[in-house]
Amino acid sequence: MKKHHITHRIIEQLPTMVAYVDRDRLFRYVNTSYAAFFDLTPEEMLGKPLTDVLSEESHQRIKPNHDHIFATGEKMEFSDSVTFRNGHKCFLDIRYLPEFDEQDKVTGIYVLVEDVSDYYASVDVMRTIHEVIHKRGRRIDPASIDELLKVGVDYLGVDIGTASSIQNGTYTIEWVQTAKLDFSAGVQLPLATTYCSVVLKANHLIYTNDASRDSRFKEHASYQTYGLETYIGTPLIINDQVWGVLGFARKNKRAEPFTELEIEMVRMMGTALETVIAEQKIRSDLIRQRDDMALIAYTDALTGLKNRSAGMEILEQSLVRQHGGQGFVVSVIDFDHFKTINDTYGHDIGDKVLIAGSEAMSAAVRSSDSVVRVGGEEFMVVLAYADHESAVQVLERVRATVEETVVTLDSGEIINPTVSIGASESRADDDVSSIYRRADQALYKAKREGRNRVVWASESDV
Repeated sequence: MKKHHITHRIIEQLPTMVAYVDRDRLFRYVNTSYAAFFDLTPEEMLGKPLTDVLSEESHQRIKPNHDHIFATGEKMEFSDSVTFRNGHKCFLDIRYLPEFDEQDKVTGIYVLVEDVSDYYASVDVMRTIHEVIHKRGRRIDPASIDELLKVGVDYLGVDIGTASSIQNGTYTIEWVQTAKLDFSAGVQLPLATTYCSVVLKANHLIYTNDASRDSRFKEHASYQTYGLETYIGTPLIINDQVWGVLGFARKNKRAEPFTELEIEMVRMMGTALETVIAEQKIRSDLIRQRDDMALIAYTDALTGLKNRSAGMEILEQSLVRQHGGQGFVVSVIDFDHFKTINDTYGHDIGDKVLIAGSEAMSAAVRSSDSVVRVGGEEFMVVLAYADHESAVQVLERVRATVEETVVTLDSGEIINPTVSIGASESRADDDVSSIYRRADQALYKAKREGRNRVVWASESDV
């Protein structure tokens, strides 16, 4: 017994949690650290069974380990998630050291416990952050930010997490995760009334667990407006410029101040968000540049209409839709006596006529139709989902609207352009060349018959 007293006096000085249980699974010794873990004193635990502190599920899982040690006398080390009677759940590193009597029979087990919950939680959070950022490969998208904010809210035990942009003194919540505070993405607030303004002033990560007593917050408009006691936030820097702030807040004080681990986690999360936002910005810029280039490539510089390349693609797409039973009409349009206009008034005036005529055609068609400048004075209108009767009405309106167009010269002279139109309905066996050729042949008929009219391809036209 004297040996035990000496051993226990030594153990009492250790920060490690140590207990000794006998074969009946009763506590025969616990050091102060062990008892304090359960908010008890050693005296309150002595002689009590393990089941007084462990949940039934955890006891049943651990009991076979005890049985094994009492039967074999082997040491044992393992890590496990343990739930206690009070509902508290921890991840523990556990070592079992058997004690023997003179006959080498195991009389009890020394239990050495280390609470590694924070460590494993932090590892889990870091793993989650890594997975969120990298699980999509290079396909990072803004949904990653929502996931990261949720991780932060859960891990930090706060009410809200936001990633907000700052532009021209306006604070905009771009992403938010909250179940307890009434904020949503897209909300804009005056920057001076936000906790983020305190972060920007400091220009580095800051945190508080008691804003009412923190000199940076207690007199600040942010605390006066929202009264959030707990806050941690870090600037988000994109291309060496402050883009915004990552912030987490709670209405009430947390039970414990932010740990170094939690602070580092928020820093890491800020870096992760910067990566996501920067890559998204690069992707958006590239998409915009691509779209701009595509627009230029498919737009006629003079009239702003779709050009020949775009027109041929529209025909291709219309033919694909036709296989689903959706017919269409193609018309080829040519300005009458346009060479005479150019020769008489010059190409500048000719261009004005084309511009005015193209605007007239665009105004006359339906929103589902496409007006294309094929080249020179030749145009094409593709009428989507059109039967013969509705197409006749649209094309006659196009012809009449151009005829009503007035181009007034500096001299006061007036030009009233007219157009000839050839049209063809689509057929089941059509390709781009065949349907365009029929419409073009109908256009020549319109010119031969006196111009300024709509002529339809006949059934016999090939």
